[in-house]
Amino acid sequence: MLKDQIKNLVEEKLGATDCFLVDVKVSPSKIIVYIDSMRGIKIEDCVEVNRFLQQQFEEGDVLERHELEVSSPGMDEPLKVIQQYRKKTGKEISIITFDGLRHTGILKSVSDDGIELEEIIIKKTEGKKEKSIELITFPFSQIKETKVIFSFDKILK
Repeated sequence: MLKDQIKNLVEEKLGATDCFLVDVKVSPSKIIVYIDSMRGIKIEDCVEVNRFLQQQFEEGDVLERHELEVSSPGMDEPLKVIQQYRKKTGKEISIITFDGLRHTGILKSVSDDGIELEEIIIKKTEGKKEKSIELITFPFSQIKETKVIFSFDKILK
């Protein structure tokens, strides 16, 4: 119930901005709110949401029992909402489907129902490796987890 209340408050606060809510995590001692935007998150965005939530929970004991943290999702956090997928179009991602298979490739497009992934397929034919590129569609209902692949080698070049 607290999680839903926080989600509603944050979505209300962010409604008139270009920021969006990614996730809310509530543990017995901590509340973590992840926000993002297509332009990236500034510390001021996090401070504004943090202050807003502190004002909303001024009355009561929520903030006496919970530490409040508002931040952008870290690099290792999986993608959770469609806006994040749209922001990462053109990037290399790794998805795990509910059948346990991992697919890696370039996120080519995002629709309301799913994504298109450009995947390099390597097949062995008569002892030779053949590469082909396939465009595969994955409905969101089949995706268990999606993470962006960061290559520091590409950054350093």
